[in-house]
Amino acid sequence: MELARRMLGPIPDGVEIGASSIAPFPGVKAWNLEHPGARLFQEAQLRSTGRTAPIHVFAGAERLPFRSGALGFLLASHVIEHMPDTIRALQEWDRAVRSGGIVFLIVPHKERTFDRDRPRTDLRHHLADFALGMDVRSDALVPTSHYHVWVTADFLALIELLNHERCLDWRIEQVEDVDSRAGNGFTIVVRKQSRPGPRSAGSSGRIAFHQLTLALPFQVPGRTLERIFPGEHLPESPALPRGLYRAVAIREGFPPQASSVREIALGAPIDPPLLEDVRWEGEQLWFRGRNLEPTTWLEATYPGGSVHPVLPQWRDGELGVDLAGLSIPSEPFAVVGVNPPPGGGRGRAIQVPPPR
Repeated sequence: MELARRMLGPIPDGVEIGASSIAPFPGVKAWNLEHPGARLFQEAQLRSTGRTAPIHVFAGAERLPFRSGALGFLLASHVIEHMPDTIRALQEWDRAVRSGGIVFLIVPHKERTFDRDRPRTDLRHHLADFALGMDVRSDALVPTSHYHVWVTADFLALIELLNHERCLDWRIEQVEDVDSRAGNGFTIVVRKQSRPGPRSAGSSGRIAFHQLTLALPFQVPGRTLERIFPGEHLPESPALPRGLYRAVAIREGFPPQASSVREIALGAPIDPPLLEDVRWEGEQLWFRGRNLEPTTWLEATYPGGSVHPVLPQWRDGELGVDLAGLSIPSEPFAVVGVNPPPGGGRGRAIQVPPPR
């Protein structure tokens, strides 16, 4: 990638987060930082290229083991979307880079990745994440998911907000709406102007918005479960599928503050789901029955006793699970449906035959 070589090549003291043998940056010399638990990423590199990028530093990207201002640049390609708290991650990366240094980001673009069917992440969602201190344990998505869905303008708007609030002091150096490395993302290159000073505790003003997130007893991959409702008061009947939600009220001002966090049950009471029919469509498993809702979730018990909860797809009153790429038992297994409150509960198990 010529842009990276030209802007980062002359700088000797930089770090790349999540370096990959699949898409290296020729001409850029950096220490490679990787999470100690990134086994799946290492295996993907081996399958694709027969080798892995060398790792010089083991650490999490949200807490870098460098003193403030130690780095001349920080390079992160397809990393920021794996950070549950975008604002806190950008703050940490800014902390480690010296004034005059460069933060070089490539971010997946919604329309050119598997996120194309998900809605763009509302700017206020990042504020709620920051107020709540979201991490891989507290977020509703599994750690391998894209926590947020971007287009170029949305990321630039977030940087503009953080600059305005003196959370960052970044000058935009280069923007590629289609990145010149792989073409499935966008590139934003910024230069750190100065180190922001300490901030006050934030405003204690009125409630600016509420965020409601579907509350489940397990994490789900690659879904958008949250909705934003602007205004000081949450509507009495928010336009959401029935079910149990975590409601967070976020106050005006910066840093954002969570005024309250509570669970609320929306919709009319319903009986437990009754799964009456199951069929395979290729590697997709579809269920029909009664008392099925978009928030009904399924729990499969495989031979041997392992339990696998999942929030299925909803299509014309049916529930579907895509098992492509997963290990499917060669023997029948049991699946039960669960409806969240109000009412709700576990239904009876149905036996699922293995695919033919």
